[in-house]
Amino acid sequence: MKLSWYSCEFSKQQILLKMMTIVEKAVWIWCAGVVLAMVAFNITPLLEIVPWFHVTLGCNTFIFFLELYLDIRQSFTMRQYRSPSANWTDVQYHIENILGLLNFSRTESTIGFILECIVLQTGVLPLLYHFNAKVFDRLGVTSSHEVTRGISYLLLISLASSLIRLPFEMYRVGLVDRADQIKQQEEKEQKEQQQQNEQKEENKEEEKEEEEEDNKENKQDMNRKKSNNWFRQLIIDQIKMFLVSLLIGCPLLAITLALFYRAFPYQWLFIIMFVSTVALFFSDMYPSLAFLFNNFSVLEEGELRSEILELAEKLGAPVHQIYTIDGSKRVSHSNAFLMGFWKSSFVLYDNLVKQLSTDEILSIICHEIGHHKFKHSFKHLAIQIIFLGNFIYLFSSVVNLEVFYTSFGFSRVDASVGLVLFSYLYSTFANLLRFVTNLIRRDFEYAADRFAIVNGLQMKKALLSMHGPGTYIKPDKYFSLYYYSHPSLMERLDSIELITKSLEQQEKEKEKDGANLMTNNNNNNNNNNNNNNNNNNNNTTNNTQQDIKDKVE
Repeated sequence: MKLSWYSCEFSKQQILLKMMTIVEKAVWIWCAGVVLAMVAFNITPLLEIVPWFHVTLGCNTFIFFLELYLDIRQSFTMRQYRSPSANWTDVQYHIENILGLLNFSRTESTIGFILECIVLQTGVLPLLYHFNAKVFDRLGVTSSHEVTRGISYLLLISLASSLIRLPFEMYRVGLVDRADQIKQQEEKEQKEQQQQNEQKEENKEEEKEEEEEDNKENKQDMNRKKSNNWFRQLIIDQIKMFLVSLLIGCPLLAITLALFYRAFPYQWLFIIMFVSTVALFFSDMYPSLAFLFNNFSVLEEGELRSEILELAEKLGAPVHQIYTIDGSKRVSHSNAFLMGFWKSSFVLYDNLVKQLSTDEILSIICHEIGHHKFKHSFKHLAIQIIFLGNFIYLFSSVVNLEVFYTSFGFSRVDASVGLVLFSYLYSTFANLLRFVTNLIRRDFEYAADRFAIVNGLQMKKALLSMHGPGTYIKPDKYFSLYYYSHPSLMERLDSIELITKSLEQQEKEKEKDGANLMTNNNNNNNNNNNNNNNNNNNNTTNNTQQDIKDKVE
């Protein structure tokens, strides 16, 4: 199809390429603008004349259209994809799931953007603030209790936001991820049923048909029960998360707000130190919190456990314990990770143990040991603290700026309100920082893959077994860089191929150097032997001449 534009003909692909060029330039301009804005935050007179409301709305509009463009690119890439795999049906089903998620993501982001514009334009935030203040006035809690009022306002905003997101979360996880999980379970059951049918060759056709009908009914009943269990589990998880955030988040938020309400020199530095200490503490407490959401069980004695312990001992990785968790209840993909900074424990998803062989699981474990060896967890935490410190520092520049609040319809300065408003504005900075974080974390993954390959593990085989029908699906480059903290599977496989070739080349060079060294040693030995023989001959000649002289005398 050709499109006419000012008497010129362009194909869809050419138009898309032109759009890509324009958007790439816009992204670079956006990045430069963000950096300049971060510098401008240090100049107080500039902050007084900034139209904060319009800047916030403009930044969020740009992010919305950027992400919409990336989603369209990803959809275009998926629709153009042709699989090299023989089992095209499974791959096509996987692609349809991806396209379904993209369509849903566009719908969700569009509705979210519209609601955000409505909230900012109609003054919903000031209305909620005044409602919160009236409730406390009736309860007899005066304005001197600003921390209590501030926490209540933030909880009110958080609760409203969670209620809006809940239906989208239920749809995403329940109807998309769960459908994929049920399909995989059905395929496994069908394979098992086929094996059973092959063993029962003596049964009659009528009995087989009855069994198949019973099996279908049982599968439908099982799927209904699984869906009901999943829905119940989702609600329980949401309640648990709310209670944990309430019990842990409120005291921390109270201290942070109290520090912001008390103006003193280098206020931002003390808050960063406090937040960093809390982050270090809770990062090591994650295992204790994870037990609230998953069932952890110690991996029983056997070949797999002994092989993991042997590998960890060989590579010098301290292992406190090895757990398996019921990850298949919530997600369809398999995973493994190392948790805890000081007492490290391996955690394996139950579907990982079922799907992969012992050698493949050892490859994944070696990859995680690589993360531990290179201190990737500490580095990632340090990066997060730096970015969080950047947020606190920039927020401290506007927290007491009256024009910042009045531009959004507020009549007074309040740190809790400023925290909400600045979060809207900071989304542009956050997206840039997320892009940088993704680049760093991708490098971590490549380094861990190399560690596993250098230690003789078959990382490629393990990754292929983990990803199944989506193995050869390569996402759009820019979509992947923006959203994915890990490289795509095809990128990792290409990297593994290069690493393997590089190691083989190094081995060949070592063998060549070793052969040259042996040749040089042999030549040196031969030269030494020749020199020794010549010396012996000379000594013999000298001795003979001396004997003749003695006899003559």
